[in-house]
This record gives sequence, structure tokens and C-alpha cells, in this order.
Amino acid sequence: MELLLKRVLLYIGPAWVVLFISIQACSSSMPQFAVYSAAAILSTAWMFYGLWRFFFRPPLGGERQDSSLTHQALGFLAIVTVLLLTFSYLTGYRHDYMSYIKQWDIILRGDDPWRGTDNAYGPVHNLFASWYNIQGLLPKLWFSFLLSATGGIASFFPLRIDEKTSLPQRYLLFIFFILSPFALITVTFYGLNDILPAAAMVLAIIGAITFKDFLPRILSGGILAIGVMSKFYPIIILPSLSIRRRRIDWAFLSGFLGVLVSIALLAYKIWGKSMLYPLLFAGFRGSAHLSLFHFTRTVLELNLDRLSTPVMLVVFLAMSLFLFKKNLDPMLNSILIFASVLSFYKVGHQQFFLFFFLISPYAIRHLLSDSNFLTPKLAAAFFVWIGFLNWYQLEYQLTCGLVEWPARFFRYYGALLYVLISGVLAVMIFKRIAAKDLILADSPTANR
Repeated sequence: MELLLKRVLLYIGPAWVVLFISIQACSSSMPQFAVYSAAAILSTAWMFYGLWRFFFRPPLGGERQDSSLTHQALGFLAIVTVLLLTFSYLTGYRHDYMSYIKQWDIILRGDDPWRGTDNAYGPVHNLFASWYNIQGLLPKLWFSFLLSATGGIASFFPLRIDEKTSLPQRYLLFIFFILSPFALITVTFYGLNDILPAAAMVLAIIGAITFKDFLPRILSGGILAIGVMSKFYPIIILPSLSIRRRRIDWAFLSGFLGVLVSIALLAYKIWGKSMLYPLLFAGFRGSAHLSLFHFTRTVLELNLDRLSTPVMLVVFLAMSLFLFKKNLDPMLNSILIFASVLSFYKVGHQQFFLFFFLISPYAIRHLLSDSNFLTPKLAAAFFVWIGFLNWYQLEYQLTCGLVEWPARFFRYYGALLYVLISGVLAVMIFKRIAAKDLILADSPTANR
């Protein structure tokens, strides 16, 4: 364990140092900008290179057979959770959390939370007004707890198959993804509510794959519905989880619809038709950050934002048809279709990608244990992709939000780099899916 700790700190320690610097001070001016940018790039590259070595070099020692949530792991998660809650409380009100407070104040006054506000969230978000009324940072603390709890489940919860990763490797997955600068900045520092839909998606995927009994599958569907009613984008993965082996999972779907309709009726009774405003608001928002539409609008001066919704719909339908024909694992389906659709959403805010950091520990464990899908080369491409997201969030914090030059350059051109990296990863994934030697869980057509 001591050797593991030293090796972990060797690779992720520099990224944590840069993170600590970013919460103390930021600068978008030379020479600090150059130093901060170089530190963010190098620390992120070193961090994910270390993670790749841990999994695709000679394995760390540890018992592979024990895939349960041991007392040691529970103690580790408890300590980490306390530290995250403390960090979240001490850093106070930040970023969009300030807007949440304004929305919750409107609710506490008895007014409509969607009229005359910038509230683009679902009714579940409004429920936190009562928590905020008890203590201003209570919702933020809950978000941090969800990060640790969901990450712990993704990293340590027993698979329904023979576990091929060692316990030390599961610690590594939790540390490198859940305690990454991206996750810590997004959830424990900013207190962004994207942890609600992201956690719901991850828990729904794990529940749908792990459990075969009727009740747990109903609960899994209900959890996804809660995520949809906090921010609507988790509905993208509904077909992947409710249709399995080309058959409808009625337990999952009934749980989803039951909770969704119940929350929607309650919200309609309280606020009426204004509960649909977030859907309309999403259509009127301008492109931003990691969206290719933002690059064409700001750099090429070609405003194509209006095409985002129809393109997303086409991509969703095309990917759904492709994945239906391939009959792949529902987890892989969910990840691929969400990534595809999100890549064409015009509001490419980095917090929307939190789902990938939360699901990665479980996805890596599952793919390494029940398939030969994740080759060293494909894993390297994925680490470059998710490493870019980690770097972008770290760069954003280090340079005071990328609002001034030269840091503003990344706000304009970051989307182009994201598209290029995503394109390379997509090509490699589709080639791997088409490979004749592919063995993939839940696929009856796999060449076993």
C-alpha cells in the first residue's frame, strides 16, 4: 500500500499542486499565463500517462479475486468524503452556484423560478431551495457527497462478472478520475449541479447492467428519471438502457416513466406550463466553449447555431440505429451515444462532460473484465481525450475563466482541438467495434 501511495502521488501529485495554485490565484497575463498553461498541460499529460502505465504495464500487486467493497475501501471512501465536504465548505460560494442562490431565493419568496430568470434546470433543481434555506452551502455539500459516493460505487461496487482488476487498480481509478482536477473543480469547488444528472446516469447504467431482479431495475429507471428532471440531457441514454438485446426492459422503463410523470405532474401543479421553459431556453442559448458551432461563430464568423438541434437529432437517430444493429453492451451504447450527441450540442460547457469522469472507473473495470475491447492503443486515445477535458477545466480556472487574451485564445480554438481529438478517438472506436476478434459483453454476435 505504501508503494502504491508513492506511485500515485508521483503521477497525480503535480496535477493537485496546479489545482491548489488555481484556487489561490489566477492570471490571464504573461508571463504567468505561459507558466500556468505549461503546468496544466504537463501535469495532465503526466497524470494520465501514469494511469495508462498502471493498467497496461505489469500489474500492481493485489488480490484480483476480491471485488467487494472491503472495510479498507469503505474507510478510504469515508476519509475522502470528509475531506471533499470540508474543501467544498471552505471554498464557499463560487461560479454558477451564485446563480442557483438567486433562483432558490425566488422560490422561497413563492415566485415562479423560471419566469424572468436564467434558470435552465428541471424541477428537481428547485427542490434544493429548501436545503439552501436551512444552510446556504448544504446543496453544494450534497453535490460533493454525490461525487464521492457515485465514484465509490463506480470504482468498487462488485461487477456481475469475474473481476479482472486488482483492488489497488480500483483505488487508482477512483483517485485519478473522481479526484481529478476536472471533477474537483466542477463539483467541490464550483458546486455545479451537473453532478445530479451525471450521477443519475452512472447509477442507472450500473443498476441496469448489474441487477436482473425486477425491483432494482425499476429503481434504476427511477434514478435516471430524477437525473432527467434535474437537467434534461440524461434522456439521451434512455433507449440504450431500456432496450437490451433488442427487447424492451419493461421494469427499467416503467420505473423511469413512473418517476418522471410523478415529478412532472407535481411541478405542473406548482408552477404550471413554465416548467417547460428550460427546454425553450436551451434552444435560444448561444454556442460556447467546446462546441464546434462556437468556433464557426467566433472565429469563422459563420453563425450556424440554429443547426445544432437538427444535427443533434440526426446524430442521435443515426447512432441509435447503428448501435441497435451492432447489439452492443448497454453501458458502451450509453457512453457512445451520449458522447456523439454532446459533441454537436452548441452549448459545449465543460461541466456537461462530468459524466465521463464518473463512469470511467466502472467502464474500464467492466471492459477489462468481460471483453477485449479496450486495447492499450484505444485506452491511450481515450486518456488523451479525457485528459484534454481535464486540462481545459484546469486551464479555465488558472486563467480566470479564459476571458482575456492570450487565455481567450483557448476559448475560441479549444473546440477545434476537441473536435480533432474526438474524431481520432471515434475512428479508433468504430474500427475496434468492427474488428473480427472483438469479444464484447452482452453481444450474442460476438466472436467468442
